Amino acid sequence: MPFDPKSYENYEFFTVTTLSKGVAHVQYTNPKTLNAYTNQNWKDYGEILTRLDKEDDILVIVISSGVPKSFSSGLNMKTAMEMSKNTPKDDKERYNLYHDYIKDFQDACTVPARINKPTIGILNGINYGLALDLASAYSIRIGVEGARFSIAEVNIGISADMGSLQRMPRITNNASKLMQHGLLGDVFDLKEAVEIGYLSTTVKSVEEGIKLAGEWGHKMTQFQRWAITGTKKHIQDILNGTTHEQGLTDIREHNAENFTRGTKL
Repeated sequence: MPFDPKSYENYEFFTVTTLSKGVAHVQYTNPKTLNAYTNQNWKDYGEILTRLDKEDDILVIVISSGVPKSFSSGLNMKTAMEMSKNTPKDDKERYNLYHDYIKDFQDACTVPARINKPTIGILNGINYGLALDLASAYSIRIGVEGARFSIAEVNIGISADMGSLQRMPRITNNASKLMQHGLLGDVFDLKEAVEIGYLSTTVKSVEEGIKLAGEWGHKMTQFQRWAITGTKKHIQDILNGTTHEQGLTDIREHNAENFTRGTKL
């Protein structure tokens, strides 16, 4: 079936549109909480991206915020406090509850790294805690002037557990800086985010970022689909820890299979 943005209208705070043929745009807009995520919000986020990955008419997914001051302020703390009030008294049951909750949450946050289609995130304003977990799974990150970043979880007494600690060591180039920010829970600016390799480039506004991401996405749609999805997958595999040798084997099989099908280069 052709891609129909209207089928995504039931997700609260999320708007799904297209920037051009083959380029979907997902925007999260919850100004009251500066784009904090409740349990339902992160479940919806994962489901939307999973659905878009299955859309035949979509090749690239752009993700942005509709809140000028914030990409995301992190997890909605009201949600976290409500969960802590309803935990079992038995230690084993409580452990299993937290373990399963964290796993489901992780699975939703890391959808962009697992799906076939490349993602481009536009990071503006506040990018604290969960924001970095989400963004670290994107294929490409664009920073907006004035953006601020923080691996903030130590400030509330926990270790970041949704992906930033696992992904950022492979996508940044300064382990000491990463340790500093992770252990202090401090804030770093746009300039530093570029210097440590976290961002591809910077723009002056979210609108400019959407325009640039749309241009990049449109260019990707001009190439063979299997070349784009294959490139995304095999870079991601190496980022996820696949060895050089296994990566060469995998790409050899990928290209040989598509050549055999007679796809034109």
